[in-house]
Amino acid sequence: MIKRLLLFLITALALISCSEDSNKSAFIGDSRAANTAPVGTLPAESLYSISDSFQTQDNTVITLDHFRGKPTVVGMIFTHCTYACPRLTADIQNIEDSLQNENGKINFLLVSFDHERDNPAQLKKFADSLKLDKNWTLLHGSEASVRTLSILLNVQYEKDGEGNFSHSNIISVLDKEGKLAYQKEGLNANQSATIASIKNMLK
Repeated sequence: MIKRLLLFLITALALISCSEDSNKSAFIGDSRAANTAPVGTLPAESLYSISDSFQTQDNTVITLDHFRGKPTVVGMIFTHCTYACPRLTADIQNIEDSLQNENGKINFLLVSFDHERDNPAQLKKFADSLKLDKNWTLLHGSEASVRTLSILLNVQYEKDGEGNFSHSNIISVLDKEGKLAYQKEGLNANQSATIASIKNMLK
């Protein structure tokens, strides 16, 4: 299923510049749908089925199923970005602020495009500079691992000659089992539907 989804998304991707600010959203299925998989297994559509390893900002090696059990808000960024990525991170922080009553029940995840520069130490520095709390995880992965994840999240990016990236600006919400449930595209967008989708998962 994951392989078929990869092939589909590769053909469907359209490049969105780092500087573009379109606002699109999409519900992906019903996050409350019953999971008919045997206990202890993951649904076929789950991103947590990916076996690739990543390093956190604390230099801990994990796989994506580490986030299983809570809704997870995901953004893809790089820390040397001076325009879109700080704004996208701020948008996710605003989502967190709107869900303060649910503190500790939601994962907030940033994954870097920049395999060469965004090592765990750099990610830690970035997290500290923005006062990201213990609910946040920042991930460094191999080029292949990051590309696979970006395709599954429909986030396109391209490296330029200076080592920076043009990229889609998308906030994704995964359900507790790692299935893509909702996405919102654009910077400074109205995130009320994003917040509602997360609250719905917590019921």
